[in-house]
Amino acid sequence: MNVKLTKEMYPKEAILKAAYFFTDRYFMSLDTDERYYYIGISEKEGNAELDIDKKFRNEVITQTARYCVMQQTKNIRELILGRALASTVVDDTDTGFTDDETINAEDILFNWFDRYDK
Repeated sequence: MNVKLTKEMYPKEAILKAAYFFTDRYFMSLDTDERYYYIGISEKEGNAELDIDKKFRNEVITQTARYCVMQQTKNIRELILGRALASTVVDDTDTGFTDDETINAEDILFNWFDRYDK
């Protein structure tokens, strides 16, 4: 069974997700030219369903709607994620030591094996 969909109406991502939805029950093949997507649907053993082409078209519409919502809400989702991550940034200006100025790096940054492995 073959399905032909126009490129101006459906995004490629929606076609791929819809095809993936059916891969557990059907062999899916995808092809394209400058104007159309061509989807081949072949049943796996014992998975013959009525109107599978109509079910596939409905899934493409569902995935297209999800894709549109994803595109429309991209900026707000990035803002929410950015704010969530920004609130987890650790403030390292205060280490808890009262005498940070007196710490000598050479006293703590050394090879322990050279100093204690005797």
